[in-house]
Amino acid sequence: MPTATKPPLRRDAQRNRDRIVAATRAAFQERGLEVGVDEIARRAGVGMGTLYRHFPTKDALIDAIVDARFAELTEAAERALETTDAWEGFEGFLVAAVELQAADRGFKDALAARGRDERRVKAARRKLQAVIARLVERGRQEGALRPDLAPEDVTVLLLATARIVERTAGIAPGQARRFLALHLDGLRPTAAAGPLPTAPLTARQLGRAMTSGPGRA
Repeated sequence: MPTATKPPLRRDAQRNRDRIVAATRAAFQERGLEVGVDEIARRAGVGMGTLYRHFPTKDALIDAIVDARFAELTEAAERALETTDAWEGFEGFLVAAVELQAADRGFKDALAARGRDERRVKAARRKLQAVIARLVERGRQEGALRPDLAPEDVTVLLLATARIVERTAGIAPGQARRFLALHLDGLRPTAAAGPLPTAPLTARQLGRAMTSGPGRA
């Protein structure tokens, strides 16, 4: 049933659902997807019956983690569009995205578990990419971003920061923010010293890059 047609949850039920999702994120990050649902229920402080009322299967829990992350990223991008200053909005979105990556490192495994052909994941990606495209277009039109920046370049940048979070979070947690800060300077119009050496990925190429190989995101 589409989310829009579901009746809203009671406040106590919504609180339980939110606690289960938060506990699932923490458990997946610490112990991977093999963690049992009984452990998740214990962390959330709810009974198994409550957990199963909200999430009848473990796959439903994984779906909830994936859906929540894409929703948070899309909401962050939409808030950035409402910011008066185009650069501040764009920068704020990327910083928020990296912070989400650092806070939810179990997301990558959850996303991989859903499979490359999962329709809901593809739909969520398209929705997010559409908002990023609007952010980039606005920044270019207002002279806040270099004119040759493509929306796909932003997604590639986020793929890079995700890998940096994965490899350095336990060693030097601030490295993804450092990497982002260095690259943000290169996205300003004054940084465009000449033509870039190659064209950006097409939307089709980006989709293939994100869903193939051992490092798929």
